[in-house]
Amino acid sequence: MSDIGAINLQWSATLIQALVDGGITHFVISPGSRSTPLALAVARHPDTKYWVIVDERDAAFMALGQSKKREVPTALICTSGTAVANWLPAVIEAYHSSTPLLLLSADRPPELHNCGANQTIAQNNIFGEQVSARYTTPPPDEIDDPVTQLTELVPQMIESMENPAPGPVHLNIPFREPLLARNSKQIKWHNSGLQYAARDHADNTIPVIDYQEICQEVSGKPGVILCGESHYPKGFNTVLNQLAESLGAPVFADPLSNLRWGDDDNQLFFTHYDGILRNEKNRRLCRPEWVIQFGRFPLSKAVATLLQESLPKRYITVHHKTVWSDPLSLSNTKISTSPATFCQQLLQYADPNPTDNLPASPCGCPSGRPQPQAGNSHLHTLKEKERLAAEWRSNPDDLSEDQVIRTLNRQLPGGTILFSGNSMVIRDIDGWMTQREEPLKLFANRGASGIDGNLATVCGIRAVTDPDTPVVALLGDLTLFHNLNALYLAKELEMDLTIIVINNGGGNIFSHLPPAQLPEFESLWLTPTTVEFKRVAALYDIPYREVTDRDGLALYLDEVLQQPHPKLIELTIDRNISNRNHHQYWESLH
Repeated sequence: MSDIGAINLQWSATLIQALVDGGITHFVISPGSRSTPLALAVARHPDTKYWVIVDERDAAFMALGQSKKREVPTALICTSGTAVANWLPAVIEAYHSSTPLLLLSADRPPELHNCGANQTIAQNNIFGEQVSARYTTPPPDEIDDPVTQLTELVPQMIESMENPAPGPVHLNIPFREPLLARNSKQIKWHNSGLQYAARDHADNTIPVIDYQEICQEVSGKPGVILCGESHYPKGFNTVLNQLAESLGAPVFADPLSNLRWGDDDNQLFFTHYDGILRNEKNRRLCRPEWVIQFGRFPLSKAVATLLQESLPKRYITVHHKTVWSDPLSLSNTKISTSPATFCQQLLQYADPNPTDNLPASPCGCPSGRPQPQAGNSHLHTLKEKERLAAEWRSNPDDLSEDQVIRTLNRQLPGGTILFSGNSMVIRDIDGWMTQREEPLKLFANRGASGIDGNLATVCGIRAVTDPDTPVVALLGDLTLFHNLNALYLAKELEMDLTIIVINNGGGNIFSHLPPAQLPEFESLWLTPTTVEFKRVAALYDIPYREVTDRDGLALYLDEVLQQPHPKLIELTIDRNISNRNHHQYWESLH
């Protein structure tokens, strides 16, 4: 009889070595019996870095955060049964946010399925359509040549995590008992020769596109450039600004584009567009006849309303290694290339200084180049409304979201990583976080926009970020409530992490939606919690401070950012005041 335990460990070691050779060195492990060979192989490999997280849901979101930050897959390991199922929310987010993630689940062997065996579920297809690819291996003791098998399998998995768009890949591995041999001290490491190709966001592929035709479509007509979440190369702001000036078009930069920060001199960048476009009159004055969209569709519903009312004749979506993002089904031109390449190509026709002396081209522009700002009289309206929005302030006697966002924008040190929760928090960042000269990196789980696992995602980001870089999480009260376990994670791993929770009494986003008018609003939608975050912080031995006035956050923020441990700041905001301030702000832009 073969030594199944020794085979299990050696096969696992061969897998881990192949992954390391392929560039996957970070692992998040949840303890369990069936996954023992995998966990032991990771722990004993000299070039791996691993974290042991008891809660599989937190483990998955932590791995997600690492992958978002590094743009290289982190691998998850867990045992069989419901442990695997706890990964699902993070897997969904990874799939819909085009984040690479490797899922290594241990399973029971085939003979234990469909017979009532303990902790045995059908898990080889447990993630359904939410993964880029799925694989199930035979039990290791049935594999004659594991080196050959894995040097063929691992490149397939790596390729599936990258193309056609990054995403999660699931490898399900059934292990027979005994899981380990009596003597499991020896492991033979075999270099597989694999090499992981890092993601290239500066792809120079030039698709066959008639840029002169695009010139003809946009010349002298009002349009808009949308910049959603994507991976923009360094210096993209410059070429984008050149294109905007040449076309005379406003740029609506979604906060997750991260194009708002690091340069505060982009004259055609607008950051208050969500508030401006909530007004029907403003939308009528700003209707575009053409749209160029980079990356994901912006989160602003006001932008969506504008486009649905305008029905632009030419709608160009430019994407590079992400899923197509066209939720309004308006795009009639889809281009697969990097945003920088597209801008550079179009700029050949969009001369920033055209002259009337040049001969007219077939598209009606001098030498095929459109006149800047022609037909874009709506820029004046936008600039005036942008000025009003930037000057608007809520009552200084009341703590409100606009004050919080402006304080963070003003005081966060250059290079800070800011993670935003979903619901109203990310929308308030969209509405009030303006351009700033100092760089900032904003993250959020906007793939599926869930409020679960947000803090664990931040912990993953913190774990792979330079210790000198501040990391701040801005979360709503229900978002933090969904992920209280991650406070233990932050404390146990001694993370330098500033957690700011906006406590406005529950799911306040619903106050701005139709259910707010119903008598069941509070019990079915608002659902305020009775959790006292001060006591929660004490439970996990995390320093806590409550802020209830405008100046409190400004005074306390610089201090806590210097403290090298997790800390929790609770901002208590009256829900009625919050709602009043939002509506007063929107009405001020009519």
